[in-house]
Amino acid sequence: MTIHEDLQNAGLRATRPRVLVLDLFRTHGHIHLSAEQIYRRVTEEVRQMSLPTVYRVLGQLVGVGLLASVTFGDGRTVYELSDGKHHDHLICTGCGRVQEFFDPVIDARQAAVASDLDFQVANRQLVLFGLCATCRRHAS
Repeated sequence: MTIHEDLQNAGLRATRPRVLVLDLFRTHGHIHLSAEQIYRRVTEEVRQMSLPTVYRVLGQLVGVGLLASVTFGDGRTVYELSDGKHHDHLICTGCGRVQEFFDPVIDARQAAVASDLDFQVANRQLVLFGLCATCRRHAS
């Protein structure tokens, strides 16, 4: 499906800012970018887009489920393409690399804990912080 079709199906017009932001994520696959990083990348091509416009577009794209926002433990919010599948994140505190993973055992255990405590989960995210193999090798 094209970006224009996705936006139309989500009930949004295909404005240039929306198309550019969504295209950035589609072009680069599984990237995790802050609003400021998105702004810098998009304004390399289009000088007329402001940071508030980027924030507004991100809110709209998250609102319709085309993008997802993830707030990491350090208070940083990043955005990624929403593929409708849940996953968790590993974050290297050395280089900042973000790696996605899915583990059905972790998911099942979290669901069991919520059930045992009669808790209805609305949303969840698991973020693990540490050093990637590359940063550990460089630290040695």
